[in-house]
Amino acid sequence: MVMLESNEPPQISMMCKANKETSAKVFFDEPLVLSVTIFNDSAVAADSYNAPFRDQIRELENKFREKRMEEEEFKEAVDEIEQNMLKVRIYRFGGPEGWPQFIRFQVLSEKTWSDIDWPLKLSIFSPSDQVVDLDASTSCYVEYGLDPEDPERPTGKFQIKAVVEIVKDKIVESNVVTLNLLQKKMPKTQSSKEENLLNRAKYAFRRGLYKEAEEYVQSVLKANPNSISALHLLGKIEEKKSNLSAALSAYEKALEEVTVQLPDRKEPPHLIIENIKRLRALMEE
Repeated sequence: MVMLESNEPPQISMMCKANKETSAKVFFDEPLVLSVTIFNDSAVAADSYNAPFRDQIRELENKFREKRMEEEEFKEAVDEIEQNMLKVRIYRFGGPEGWPQFIRFQVLSEKTWSDIDWPLKLSIFSPSDQVVDLDASTSCYVEYGLDPEDPERPTGKFQIKAVVEIVKDKIVESNVVTLNLLQKKMPKTQSSKEENLLNRAKYAFRRGLYKEAEEYVQSVLKANPNSISALHLLGKIEEKKSNLSAALSAYEKALEEVTVQLPDRKEPPHLIIENIKRLRALMEE
C-alpha cells in the first residue's frame, strides 16, 4: 500500500547529528558533517506484528504445495489470516534530482526557524535511487559537509534541525542539534593534529576526493606509521583506485597493528578481517 498522500500524520522518525553527536563543538579547521537518518516507524511496527502471520501463511503454502490442502480451502485460510494483518504504510519521496534534495536544514534565530544558507555539500547518501520507498526494511541516510576553513562558514552557537516533506503538505522534523562553530583552530598537539588530519581524510573520502584523502592519510602515516585508523582508511582509498594489492597490504598492516597495540581486545576487528577476506577472494578470481 503506497501512501503518496494521506490525511494521517506520517509516522516517520528523523535523527540529525553533527559529527556523529547531537551536541558538537567544531574547530574552524575541522570539517562539519551533518547526517540525517530517516525511518518509517509505522512500517517497522506493522512488519514486526505481521511476522507470525506470514509464518502461518508459509505453512499453508507448504501444505498446498504438498497437496495436503485443496485450493479453495487454502485461499480461504490465507484470506482469514490476512484480515488480521496490519497494512504496511509506505511513503515514497524523491524526484529527478534525488531524494536528498528534499531535506532542508533550519536554524533557530530569535525564536523563529528559517532555512540555513550555509555552503553545505552533499557527501554520501543511501539508497542511491532518486526516489525511495520508506518501508519496514528501507531507511534513508545522508551526509552534508561544510568544508574546514571555508570563508563562507559561519561561526557561533546554533540550534539546527533537519526537515523534510515526506507527503504533500506534511513536514517531518528531526531532533534539535546544538552546534558551536568556533573561530579558533584545533590546538596544536601531536594527537590533535593527527585527529584533525584523519577527520579531513575521512571527509574527503566520503566526498569522493580520493587523492586529497590520500594526501591527508600519508601525512598521518609519515608522523605515525602505525596508525590503525590511517592504515585502514588507506586500504579503502586504494580499493577505490582499484589498487587491490596495495589495499590488501594496508588492511593486513592495520590488522597487525591491532594485534600489537591492542593485545587485550576482546572482539577481533571484524571489519578489517572481512575486508582482507574479500580482497583475497577477489584477487584469486
